[in-house]
Amino acid sequence: MNHLDQSSGGTSRRRFLKGMAAGPALALASGGNLLSQIPHESASGPTRKTPAKSNTFVAIQIGARSFVDEGVDPCLDTLQETGGVNVLMATVFTYGSGLAGRQVHGEPLPDHGVQEYDRVHGGSFTRVHPEFYADSPIKDIRAPELGDFDILADVIPKAKAKGMQTYALFEENYNPRLIPNFEKVAEVDLYGKVGSTTCFNNPYARAFLASMVADWATNNDIDGIMWESERQGPLNNTIGASFNKIFPRRFSSANCFCDHCIQKGKYVGIDGSRAREGYIALDHWVSRTQAGPKSPDGSFVGLWRLFLEYPEIFAWERFWYTSQEEMYSTLYGTAKAIKPRLQVGWHIMHVVTMSPFYSADTSYARLVPFSDYLKPCTYNNCAGPRLAQYVRNVQSTVFRDMSPEQVLEMHYAFFGYTGEPGLDKLPTSGLSSETVGIETRRAIDDVQGAIPIYPGIDIDIPTGLNEKRTQPSDVRAATLSALKAGAAGVVLSRKYAEMRLTNIAGARQALQDAGAIT
Repeated sequence: MNHLDQSSGGTSRRRFLKGMAAGPALALASGGNLLSQIPHESASGPTRKTPAKSNTFVAIQIGARSFVDEGVDPCLDTLQETGGVNVLMATVFTYGSGLAGRQVHGEPLPDHGVQEYDRVHGGSFTRVHPEFYADSPIKDIRAPELGDFDILADVIPKAKAKGMQTYALFEENYNPRLIPNFEKVAEVDLYGKVGSTTCFNNPYARAFLASMVADWATNNDIDGIMWESERQGPLNNTIGASFNKIFPRRFSSANCFCDHCIQKGKYVGIDGSRAREGYIALDHWVSRTQAGPKSPDGSFVGLWRLFLEYPEIFAWERFWYTSQEEMYSTLYGTAKAIKPRLQVGWHIMHVVTMSPFYSADTSYARLVPFSDYLKPCTYNNCAGPRLAQYVRNVQSTVFRDMSPEQVLEMHYAFFGYTGEPGLDKLPTSGLSSETVGIETRRAIDDVQGAIPIYPGIDIDIPTGLNEKRTQPSDVRAATLSALKAGAAGVVLSRKYAEMRLTNIAGARQALQDAGAIT
């Protein structure tokens, strides 16, 4: 099967959708009057040319800074020759340094590009067409740091000339200080504090995100879109089910309890006041559990009693994830209404391979109706220190009755990992490449082959200076594991500007080993 063909997986996808007994009631948003004014492409419109070197989808995430520093053509040549790349995941919108800018400060500079650090202001790295933002309170989002350089208009023609596709990659990473009117789209926590992320049930937030997608799909010859929404629901946030060092907390991260969510919750039969009351009780339970002596009844028993008293805690968690799925559906419908051929998919954040809570919330099968592909982050190199921190977080709350080592072994059992390192060695060794194959197979099984799975392969994602660092053999083994497990391709992550060329070459070697390229 040609996985770069827009029709890939079409038959399996139709079979999957026809066979689904039930699914979330998600409405595909049309964008109101906005989309009615946009010239739509016929579903039988032109198909993309397949790059001659490989039918395997080999993508790399890359920011505008790399093209400015290295030159568009030289950079594209490097990606093709070194990594066998045929798809660009070009960062079009972010306010963070994870996908934009050069290497993050304090990390060793890679073996290419300008050998200096920079600072990311962020915003849109492609031209903003104001007419698309009429219904959005957020309008002036053009990133200022690279002048008039446009990561789509200045790159796509040259990429196509080399047989490369371009997907628009954007993420939910905002800097409210730099975005006028952000409070109009923001989440609100259970104590009434305005947050730094968007509310999925806020119509202004939906209009803002849909406006960007409509703008890019209409004005650029992109081949696809990928949205990176690295967020969890209020339950997971409150109990600390994350690989970030988040304890002790300085503020609550239980979102969202804005008026839009409360009203919608009432409509679907959830008492928002009871849910807020339950999350306040849960927030206090977490603080007591971490600060005080162990309870005679045990941490887990006390937590479960709280859940029994406030079943609205689980209901509000499910409500949050359903709302996120609706946002996926909105963006999918917006893009497809303009250009049906666009491949629209989602980045599934790394915690899906370590947290049973997030894994349960994130059903790949539920995403199929509004997805053309999925990119689960199967990162195994940076997983070492990340999983170790995750274990320490949840051990301090939900699993305080157990030792950190016991919690790690339990999570290995949850995910079917065997022979992986203990907690003492985990930060420096990372997880084995076998875990990449396990997670790839899990995703493929969940979607029943209806859509392609493109696992994320981590290359030089920053870790501590004394923690696991990526080697070419790591990239080769992880890429090969994903392909052997049935992946239709891979996405080299996190961004080109922090990757060493010698490590990128490891992916090309795996592609050669698998017979995907010559």
